[in-house]
Order: sequence, then structure tokens, then C-alpha cells
Amino acid sequence: MAGSVARTAQRQLGHLLFWVRRNFTEPTLDPDRDSVVLPVATYSPWLLDDDFLRVRDAVSLHTLVDQFRCWELWHLAGQVQAIEGDFLEVGVWRGGTGCLLASRVAMLGLGATVHLCDTFEGVVKATGADSHYQGGEHADTSESLVRGLADALDLNNIELHRGIFPDDVTGDLDGHRFRFAHIDVDVYESGRRSFEWLWPRMPAGGIVVFDDFGFSTTRGIAQLCHELESRTDAVVLQNLNGHAVVVKTRPAD
Repeated sequence: MAGSVARTAQRQLGHLLFWVRRNFTEPTLDPDRDSVVLPVATYSPWLLDDDFLRVRDAVSLHTLVDQFRCWELWHLAGQVQAIEGDFLEVGVWRGGTGCLLASRVAMLGLGATVHLCDTFEGVVKATGADSHYQGGEHADTSESLVRGLADALDLNNIELHRGIFPDDVTGDLDGHRFRFAHIDVDVYESGRRSFEWLWPRMPAGGIVVFDDFGFSTTRGIAQLCHELESRTDAVVLQNLNGHAVVVKTRPAD
């Protein structure tokens, strides 16, 4: 009985939050495919990891990514220890998640470089698939902000690459392999081009995390992730925290 009451209350709260968000904060919400996601799970493993909590607090003003997605990046970075390759982030903004990953890599002693790629001039390659974006959004950042955060965390395993990815910067990355990538670019075409460049350079077992799968303002990334589900060399996981996680199941043909 108590469980039924709790589920009913949660459903009603979800409807209320959805109405508030749709009418006051997120006019892009579509009642046919959007709802406020309120999982009933309670286990919070990040509360058991003091290192994560410390680093998360240190980077909190440098990222728009919430604690749940930050924890997934932190946790998954530990799942690729046995795989060769560097780490890649495309879409860095002010460096919060990039430095979180670099901190994790350093603590694990992986000896890998975390390559952080951004225009530092905002979103690029917006198309008709991205109704919320015109281009240039999230330009309120700079290389110096990222480097300042890295210095504050005493990180020396980061390399910054400025320019449109992959068009302008991949010459610096020729010959690199990547065991893990975080793609946080907001729009379809940028996400597609990033993935297509990266995938042949990733070994079996490698992981790609798309940050923007579950949000009404980034429909293009959801479209891209659904397209990737038809691949025969990948498993695509839809996470209720807003991520899509793509795991490579076998080497390229």
C-alpha cells in the first residue's frame, strides 16, 4: 500500500515538474516524447567515493554537467583500464568534465593523455536537425579558464586543441588511439563528424559517451544516437541520466 502511494505521489510530482518546465523554462518540451524522469533507485555510489566528491566540487563552476553524469564519466573511465589508448573530449566549455576525467586518469595511474578539443567560440555545425541552436552558443569560455582549472588541480596529463573538430585539429592527433571519449557538442552534424573520425581509432571495448542524448534542446544528438543503434560493432545504452553510452564490441573490419 505504502509503495503504491509513493509511486502515485512520484507520478503526480513528475507531471507537475513537467508542466512547470514546459511552460516556464523549457518551451521545447514535447508531451508526446518528453517527461520529467524520476527514477526510484536510491543507491548513490558517488557518496562512497571521496576523491570523486572532492574533484566534482573543484570543477563545479566549470561545467554544466550534473553530478549524475559526472559520476558516470568518472566511473566509466575506470572501466577501460585494460584497454590501450588516450582519452578524448570534444566540447570542453570551461574544462570541468575534461579536468574531472584527467583527474581520474591520473589517480588510476593510466599514463594516458586527455585531449580536450574545442573552438572556444561556441557551438558549430548547427543544422535543421538542431532547432534550439543557431551556432555560437556557449562561447563564454577561453583556453585560459581551462588551463587555470587544470593548474589548480595540478594536472599535467592534458593537451588542449583549439579549432573545429575534426576539421582543424586532428592533424595533431594522427597516430593516436582512444580508449574513451566524451562528446559534448550539442548538435547533430558536429556529433556525427566527431564520432566518424573517432570510431576507427578506438579498440574493441572502447567507450563513447554522448552527453546530450536525453534533453529536449539537443534533439539532433538523440537522432544520431538512434542511428548508431543499427551498427553491428556497437552496443548503444540509453541512460536515464541523459547520456547515451556507445561501447565498441569488435575491431573495425
